[in-house]
Amino acid sequence: RVVAVDRSPLNARMMNNLLVTFVQGDAFQYQPPAKVDWMVSDIIAYPERITELLDLWCGSKLAKRMIVTVKFQGKTPSWTALENALQTARAHGYQACTKHFFNNKNEVTLMIQEE
Repeated sequence: RVVAVDRSPLNARMMNNLLVTFVQGDAFQYQPPAKVDWMVSDIIAYPERITELLDLWCGSKLAKRMIVTVKFQGKTPSWTALENALQTARAHGYQACTKHFFNNKNEVTLMIQEE
């Protein structure tokens, strides 16, 4: 089962999929009613906002594992902002590492899991 949180409706195929529950709203405000196995985020936001999201989700232990993209402006990622995101997850007892995929030049993927 998947819970999709977005301000805009998903495409019709996804909206009609019985395995997808759509929640229209702000992904930064959403909290699941119970701990989830996975949280996947591909939000377009400044890295500092993503770090705030990680602080909420990791601090409240809302997910066992997370895949989160951190998007950057310009030609190179802000390594300081990326390190802040990693340290936020780690400070709450999660293991965290990164992957910079070749095709996604302006974003880095964080892979996070409970220790």
